[in-house]
Amino acid sequence: MNTQVLDILMYLFDIYMDDMDKEQLPSEDDIRKELASIGFHHSTVDHAFNWLDELALLPDNISDKKDIFYEPKYHNSTRIFSHFELKKFSRQAQSILLELVILDMISISQRELIIEKAFALNVAHINQEQIKLIILMVLYNLPDLVDSYTWIQDHLYENMPTIH
Repeated sequence: MNTQVLDILMYLFDIYMDDMDKEQLPSEDDIRKELASIGFHHSTVDHAFNWLDELALLPDNISDKKDIFYEPKYHNSTRIFSHFELKKFSRQAQSILLELVILDMISISQRELIIEKAFALNVAHINQEQIKLIILMVLYNLPDLVDSYTWIQDHLYENMPTIH
């Protein structure tokens, strides 16, 4: 799978995610037709919509998944990325994930969910801009983060230093 799934997600995020009035959004069929007219392949569009559907099924409070993700009481541990994660995420993407936890903007469980959803995209490599999109799409679907979503979005796109 190439980065076209991420291109679709970026397009949907730019065009539709900021429109909070969901009643005025076009139907899924209309959006699919629009994506096809732009040139996206049917299977790639299906993959993007399946990924979004799975986000909609997330539990109301991600920290309730204690049996899946360990949420330590203190944040003095270091996250070590596996060999596969190091290959998947650029150093900048890794840095963003770690910094958001250090700044207590997302929980460790939320970070692990973001990593899991990034792997579900079947994209070979995820860079800094792509991880920002994935973070925002995952957080947008977590009801307990609705109040801090804009703050996190501002932090990601205005205050994050570029690491070279």
